[in-house]
Amino acid sequence: YLAAWPDVDVDVKQKFQFGGIGALYGYEIDMLVTPDPLYRQGLLFEPVFDYEQVLVTGPAHPLGRADWVEPGQLADETLITYPVPLDRLDIYTRFLTPAGIAPRRHKPIETTDIMLQMVASGRGVAALPRWLAEEYARKLDLAVVKLGRHGIPKQIFLGIRETDAGLTYLQAFMALARQPLPAT
Repeated sequence: YLAAWPDVDVDVKQKFQFGGIGALYGYEIDMLVTPDPLYRQGLLFEPVFDYEQVLVTGPAHPLGRADWVEPGQLADETLITYPVPLDRLDIYTRFLTPAGIAPRRHKPIETTDIMLQMVASGRGVAALPRWLAEEYARKLDLAVVKLGRHGIPKQIFLGIRETDAGLTYLQAFMALARQPLPAT
């Protein structure tokens, strides 16, 4: 993409990680990458790839040896998540809350690196995309476990302003994001 679009300034801004809609409306960013689109007037969201939300545990955690976990098994756990409202977290909305379960403790942490260091050291469990959990499991001693017998399927969306939908450099990025990754 960078070679094909040398005049496009590409900047990844983590500061909008938890408030991207406002940044999109405010023209601080041109595109938002999110698993949780908020459909608002003037914005378009398009799914670009599928993934599975999974539980991540430390190496000695009993749940780390399971093929899959049920919501009740998280009732005595410290659940580490990103600092977003609970109604935006799939581990709550699609797994725990429908079963009437809450974790013993909820601990928000802003960065994935720190979150997974805490998980690896046995200080809690987390729910993350499988692709991200498996990437970190190559560096840290982590176990990746399916949430429920059938898992929690999700999608990554790219969000843009409707007025920018015709911009070719944004269309090209979206087309690239839809392409399957090469097998490793």
